[in-house]
Amino acid sequence: MKNLQPLSIDEYRKSPLQLNKDHLLKYLILFTAVTMSTLVIPTCGVLRSQAVAVGLVASTVFAILDMMFPNKVYINGFHY
Repeated sequence: MKNLQPLSIDEYRKSPLQLNKDHLLKYLILFTAVTMSTLVIPTCGVLRSQAVAVGLVASTVFAILDMMFPNKVYINGFHY
């Protein structure tokens, strides 16, 4: 389980922002896939800027949902 104790001032100063590289890679892959599919799939022409905007919206919504409702696996029941 995640440690829910607040950080001390020294710990906070050492690492004020921690990025999870696995999650960042997941969002980048989703952005690329949505942008490419928006460019390739439609039969009518889609502007590149519009395809990038669709990719940004999709990856942002996915990131927000992933942060608000993360996937949790409980192997031997619920742990409190």
